[in-house]
Amino acid sequence: MNKKELVNAVAQKKNLTKKETEALVDAVFDTMTEAFIAGDNVLISGFGTFKYKDRQPRKGVSPKTKEYMTIPASKTVTFKPSNKLKDAMN
Repeated sequence: MNKKELVNAVAQKKNLTKKETEALVDAVFDTMTEAFIAGDNVLISGFGTFKYKDRQPRKGVSPKTKEYMTIPASKTVTFKPSNKLKDAMN
């Protein structure tokens, strides 16, 4: 499901226009992004937890040249589903 499909599905379920729904979806994503930039986690009860993580620099091998290289530090977000979501999927 991409963003457009998400907006359409939510608009149908909640009887909203696509424009209103897209603004709401964008606001949710923008708010989550701001939380990650601040180094916070986002917990959505019944769905899961998005965790902010700092990755340390590490050594790796270039698959193209087979040379050793240092992969620089980076920031990322991981997702851990809630038990309710896991149960619904199984």
